[in-house]
Amino acid sequence: MSAPSSTPFRTTLRNIVPGRARNRAADAAPRTPRKRSVRFALREDALHLTIRYVRQGWKVGELAAVLRESGAAVRVVAAEAEGKTTVVLPLDELRRGAARSGDVADLWMHLVPESLDVTDAAEVEPPEPVRLGNFAATLREPGSSTTAAESAQVVVTQKGNLSLSFGATTRRKFEVIVRERQGADAVPVLEVETHCGDRPATDVRVVAIPRESENRYVFDGDLVDLPDVARADRGRFVQSASVALDLEGLADRLDARDELLDLYVEVGDADGHVQKVRIKADPGDREFAWGPVRHRGDVLQFVPHTTFRGKNRSLRVERMDESVHREILRWSRLARWLPLVRPFLGIWLIGELPYKAQDNGYHLFRWLREHHPRRRAFYVIDREAPDLERLDGLGNVVLRNSPEHVRVSFLASRLVSTHHAEYLLPSRDPRVIAGVRGVRVFLRHGVSGTKNMVANYGRFASGFFTDRFHVSSDRERSVAIEEFGYRPAQVRVTGLPRFDRLLAPQEHPPSGLLVIPTWREWLTHRDSFSASEYRDRWQAFLSHPWLAESLSDGLRVTFILHPNMRHFADMFDAPGVQMLRQGETDVQTLLRDHAALVTDYSSVGFDFALQHRPVVYFQFDQERFFGPQGSLLDIEQDLPGQIVQDVDGLVDEVKRIMDAGYTVKPEHARRAESMVRYHDRRNCERVAASVHGAGGPAVQWWRLQDRRGASEQPAHDST
Repeated sequence: MSAPSSTPFRTTLRNIVPGRARNRAADAAPRTPRKRSVRFALREDALHLTIRYVRQGWKVGELAAVLRESGAAVRVVAAEAEGKTTVVLPLDELRRGAARSGDVADLWMHLVPESLDVTDAAEVEPPEPVRLGNFAATLREPGSSTTAAESAQVVVTQKGNLSLSFGATTRRKFEVIVRERQGADAVPVLEVETHCGDRPATDVRVVAIPRESENRYVFDGDLVDLPDVARADRGRFVQSASVALDLEGLADRLDARDELLDLYVEVGDADGHVQKVRIKADPGDREFAWGPVRHRGDVLQFVPHTTFRGKNRSLRVERMDESVHREILRWSRLARWLPLVRPFLGIWLIGELPYKAQDNGYHLFRWLREHHPRRRAFYVIDREAPDLERLDGLGNVVLRNSPEHVRVSFLASRLVSTHHAEYLLPSRDPRVIAGVRGVRVFLRHGVSGTKNMVANYGRFASGFFTDRFHVSSDRERSVAIEEFGYRPAQVRVTGLPRFDRLLAPQEHPPSGLLVIPTWREWLTHRDSFSASEYRDRWQAFLSHPWLAESLSDGLRVTFILHPNMRHFADMFDAPGVQMLRQGETDVQTLLRDHAALVTDYSSVGFDFALQHRPVVYFQFDQERFFGPQGSLLDIEQDLPGQIVQDVDGLVDEVKRIMDAGYTVKPEHARRAESMVRYHDRRNCERVAASVHGAGGPAVQWWRLQDRRGASEQPAHDST
């Protein structure tokens, strides 16, 4: 028999309580959850439930289990006693109705009137069935997650509801929460908490994986159950482990190549499956160095680092002499007084990546030493860097992590860098960064290219700030102001110092093909790199039969990876191709010596095109590379070269260029010319004048404003 309209029942309620009084009462009354608590257990091939569900005028009359695949349903009548509802749901009929192994039954509560007689009940339309789950308290009886023979299992869905899974074991992802704290003897401790809807974890460990080697540094933790947290977390399994990071033990195991350690949590279950989760940075994490650790005559410290897009947690390994560490502590104590003397010393500290002296920093430094030798300009570089010999005879070279390096860093009134200014410092400990207060000048390491780099180098980018921003064209200046957020007074159109040599007359005619792909931020370890599309596509080109034939006919091909991928150079097999690592040769010399360039998204394409030579862009992964940020260029209309997206298309375009005698299409030449304002060889002169004028009282005011503004900026999307 169908239920009549519920309008008379609602009208009766409205007549009992006048509207305004009813509204006031509703506003004043505390909102209590209808779903108070549920307790469940699997025993004797049945699901036993005790439910507290409170809704005025209604109670739980039945529980229904509906299989998702077959649609079969089993309904059982609920019993009520002392304000609680109990249900026993047999599982044998559901198991027979399951369409396949792993079929899932969703559980629904059907409500009936609480105290109306049969006549009144016939006039009331019952509410829609209510999903079983999301109670204020959910209690899972210990040891009752599965029935005999593991044929049925209670799981908590992503939305917090309870379901039954039959046959196959479900495998939901563990939610992992990590918090940092300082333990006894200043040992860093990671508090790891795991949440899962279908099974408990059996083991957990923190793993530090270096980008430079294939090592794994493992720190184990002991899991404990958190029943009170699980009760409030919709009945999911909740456990925690305190994992102490033994820094002295880590120092003993470190490979000498290891510089950056990415931190992961690995969570295992009873079936031997392991889930690997990248540890995310948290606003409450400590931001100063872990350590120091004295090891074999050196001092090691581990500086927490947050990756710019993924906001992942990593550790930078810093190794230094005991004397250097003492100097850092001494100058850090003096830092508050240094603004009184810094402007009068006129020290400029210039550099690039620690192992390099071949980019804009080097060319500016060389020009200063040759044209203004009295200028107190210093260049910082690793003592083991292959490029160190390029600085012979120039003077004022500071070896990284030397006592002189510490002194010059704290006293410098200008920090002039092609990348983050922190690359110039003896330590990335934020306490050191706070004491090194020279004006930051960003030279850039290329023309603003295909990728949107606001998240890397924008005014409010996490982990980056600069006081002066150099560009090469009016278009770039507009982008720096409108997209990157810099003030007009901070941006200078100067051109890049390296252009002075790039555009110098050639000593000999160029020849051969140069291949320089850029990096991918999601490829940081050898295992991911070896299985990547990136490696497969470039390997396919380097080993293409046509290229092999051309090599045998005398074609010169040189391949060099981006600095961030230099450790993966040995993972390519290309007989006849000259394989180089960053730091082994001067990239600008390669640009000047070759007749054609193949890249993907790198800004070296603009440098090469300025020489009126052909460029090919091999962009097989545009969607992933650009991501949601997109590009600041119209790449089809602005890039000074042909874009191809597969290996055969790349080979065809290289053939065409060679057949045309390495000439450039007029449209591509026009695009290259538009990328810079100045086509002379006075870039170093303009940059030096800009660096000299970059100080002044406005800088401190800008920094104060930017610190306030940074806290109001939304976080950039992660990768």
